[in-house]
Formats: sequence, C-alpha cells, structure tokens
Amino acid sequence: MRAFLSLLFRKHPMMRFLLLPAGFLLFSLFFSAVSLAANRKPVIESLSPAIGEPGDVIVIRGKHFGHDRGDSWIEIGGDRLSSSTYLSWNDKVIMLTLPSTVVDGLLFVHSRSGRSNPELFANRENIPVSVRDRADPGLPAISAVSAAQVPVRGTLTLSGSNFGITRNQSQVFFSWQLDPAIPRSGSTQTELSVIPCSEHDFDYEFWSDKEVRIRVPDGAVSGNVYVKTDRGLSNGMQVNVTNPAGIKKFGTRRTYVLSAEVSVTNVVAAGDNILYLRIPRPSETPSQQAVGITASSVEPYMEDYRGAILHRLENLVEGDKRQITHSFIITNYSVDCSVNEARVKPYEKVTEPLYTTYTAPDSLVPASDPAIASQAAAVVKKEKNPWKQANLLYQWIGSNIAWSRNVNPRNTAAQSLTDKRGDSQDLSVLFCAMARSLGIPAVPVAGILVDANRQGAVHWWAEFYVENFGWVPVDLAIPALDGTVGRSFGSLDVNHIAFSRGWTDQTPMLPNSKVVWRSRSWALQPIWEESAGNITGYTSYWAEPKVSGVY
Repeated sequence: MRAFLSLLFRKHPMMRFLLLPAGFLLFSLFFSAVSLAANRKPVIESLSPAIGEPGDVIVIRGKHFGHDRGDSWIEIGGDRLSSSTYLSWNDKVIMLTLPSTVVDGLLFVHSRSGRSNPELFANRENIPVSVRDRADPGLPAISAVSAAQVPVRGTLTLSGSNFGITRNQSQVFFSWQLDPAIPRSGSTQTELSVIPCSEHDFDYEFWSDKEVRIRVPDGAVSGNVYVKTDRGLSNGMQVNVTNPAGIKKFGTRRTYVLSAEVSVTNVVAAGDNILYLRIPRPSETPSQQAVGITASSVEPYMEDYRGAILHRLENLVEGDKRQITHSFIITNYSVDCSVNEARVKPYEKVTEPLYTTYTAPDSLVPASDPAIASQAAAVVKKEKNPWKQANLLYQWIGSNIAWSRNVNPRNTAAQSLTDKRGDSQDLSVLFCAMARSLGIPAVPVAGILVDANRQGAVHWWAEFYVENFGWVPVDLAIPALDGTVGRSFGSLDVNHIAFSRGWTDQTPMLPNSKVVWRSRSWALQPIWEESAGNITGYTSYWAEPKVSGVY
C-alpha cells in the first residue's frame, strides 16, 4: 500500500494537495457522527399509566434517556419534578412516583441533548365526566345493558355498535374500588378505578359487533361498564353490582419492582437447533394490577404466551452462554372478604366452565384420589354450606398436617395426607384437592412471599370460589408460621405476589422436542424449557424472583 501511494504521488503531484482536505473531511464526518450519537434527543415511546394520581408509580419507556439521571429531569404540565420523585433511571426506562402537586399537561424528558417529544398525562382527580360522541363511527358505543342490577358473576349483555366481529384483544371493564373509598378532589363522589373481565374465570361468553355477553368479574362494584377495542374506549353505562353473600374489600396498596433471570451455559450443540424458555410473569387479578415489563435484557419472542414470556434461542453453538433478565412492576392490594355465611348457598351453576374446570382433577390437584375424598367427607360431615365446608377443611389441615420445610420434592398431596406433614405447596394442593372433591371450585396459587426485609421466597397459597361472591384467598401455611389460626382464611396481605393461579396447561411448540419442568417453583406450568434439533446438552439456572424496589 505504501509503495502504491508513493507511485501515485510521483505520477500525480496534485494528489499531495488533495490529501490534506480529504483527510480533514473524513475527520469532520467522523467527529460529526460521534457527536450525533452522543447527543441524541430523548424519545418517549410509551407512558404507563397515562392517567394517574399522586402516589402512583409511572413508567416511561423509550430511548436515549441516559444510563443515569445526572442532571436530566422530567417536566409535567410545565412543572419540573423534584429529585425525590425518581425511583430509577436508565437509557430506556424511567420510573417515578407522582408528587402531590402533579397537574395535567404534557410530559417531557429533558437531558443535555435536548427535550423529548411530548406525551399527554392526566391527573385522574381532574377528569370531568363527559358524554362521548356516539356518532363517531370508529369508537365502540354501548346503547343498552340487559339489566340495571346484576350480582358478581351474573350474566350481563351489552348492546351497541362497533364492538368488532370477533373479540381479539378487546376487553370489557367494570368499576373497582379501594376500601375505604377515596373521595374525588373537591367532590363527594368516590374515586373508582376499573378492572377487566377475566380469561381465567371464563367471563367472556359471546362477542359480536353489536352484542357482547359477559360475566360480571370478581371484584367489580357498582359503577360504569366500558368496552375497549383497538379503536378506543366506549361510553360508560351505569350498572348496579350486588354481592349478596358479603363484601370484598381491597385495602393497603404497595408497588413492587421485581426481577427474574435465567441463564444458559455449557451448551453442547452444532447449529440448526432451537431452545424455548418460558419465563413466568406475574398474574393480573383484582388485587394485583398494573402488571408490566419495565426492562428486558433480550427482547422476547412473545411477551405473554399463556402466562409466560416466551424466548426463542436459535442455532446455539458449542460453549454458547445466554443470560436473560426481565424487570416487572406490579401494584398489590390487601384483600379481606367479609362474608355473611348464612347467605352463602350451595352451587347452582354447576354446568358453567368455571365450576366444571376448577372442581375437576388435573395434573397437579388429585381431586379424585379416594383417600383425599374420604378424608374431606369425614371432615365436613353433614355440612352443606360451601363457606363453612372450606373453613372446616382449613381448620382440619391446620390442626392435623404439620408444616415442614424439609419434605421430599417428589411428594404428592396424597403423600402429605399420609405423612401428616408438608410444605406450603403440599398444604395448598391438599386443600384444593379436598375442596374439589366436595364440589367447591378451588385453585392453588404460586408466587413469592415478601418478608419485612423485602426479601422474597417461593410460596404457595390457595383460593376457593363462592357463587355470586368471587374467589376467597386461603393461606394454609400462615397458621404454622405465626400461630394465628384463622387470620389467613378469607384474607390476604399485600406481601403475596402471585405468578400463577391454577395449573396452566401448555403444549410443546415443536414435535419430538425435549421439555423440562421445574417442580415446587413460583409458577404452575408444565414446560419451562423446550429444546429441539442438534443440541445435545446445556446447563440452565433459574434465579428466584428478586424484589428490587418497594414503594
């Protein structure tokens, strides 16, 4: 190359004069590119939620925010937020707590590189009740409801237009309320939030462009019902929701930031292979809301596949190492069921999917085991009231099955009944099996329990269903842990974080693949890993969910 340039300069002397400006031009272009990369303005891609109130945690997603806050800041409605409001800040995600002085207006991210695009934020306290223009051809519109008054889990038909020929991702929302009720600013009206109808409870029965039939979801209260499609939100229609058996109260609120991690090492493979990983994500329930992914080290193949984040790793090679981390944010509420047991009646709707599904045996809950069914019948004797039956089962397990941390991980609920000992999984599954054998719908719940030091540990509890009331929480291990028998029947504190409610049926993605199941873990799913193709072996490590923030 040197000889070539020397020859070029001898034959063409003018090249000497052109070389300096050309080099300067290249240097300028390089410097401009570096400067541009280092001074990119922040970009907001999403704001969740876009409607909030003081104390709520807001998540801003986008890019070019900067790896730490430094002297960057957030502006809402022309006001600069103080440093005490920021919870976390990285290049793609900002988390903050709304101050008591928050106002409506445009939200911006400010950094050294400039100001971001705006996103509209609204303070819920200032939102007036407005009448939506039903003539808008794009928006769903409710014109009538089949009943002005309906119990929880009762059937309600919505008539109107623009609901969509099929449901797809559309949802129906009902009002939901904290206890005690929060008054609106400067008003005697109470502040209501909303909850969607549940897939888990088979709340959606029929969907067409002009008619929707649903079940009133667990946790709903009197207020407006809405239909939300990809075109927008409908007008609200007032519905009076009754709960004949009692009241379900949602109290203490706490927001958690969690992280989950899985790593794959020691890969023995030779291309043309696939490894699927199914990372559990927290459940969305009336007491566990606003579940979101705040950060991902690797973009998932699917963000929500039957309750899990699906990752697809392809063409792994010898010695490959992969590490995947997700951060979640959830808002939890304590639950207290105040039930008048005299008003709880035997089940009438025994042909509905909720009843038939959650009273049947499955891969986890051996409801048809003769020993379990016999013991359940002996415990309740002639009692027919489902609430009283469930309470008798709870009391009997608490008095007769000793809680133990050191049990054989391969034990079944039937074995724990024989051994008269078990851990939180054994106690919860045994309760559900005994309840189902009596015709009481019940599900085990897997997740983590957060202690006073903000440390989370894998934990199991249960829920049973009362007709026209909803799901009732039961933690069978709490009496053994703190000696307060009865405290955890019908109530649940804010420290329980659920990842699964009931066994989630999953099938392999590929034929002739190899699947891995993780027993006694924080989620109830039969497939955690699935491999196919030219992959001989690998080592996987699943870290238990960690609590990285509590607000």
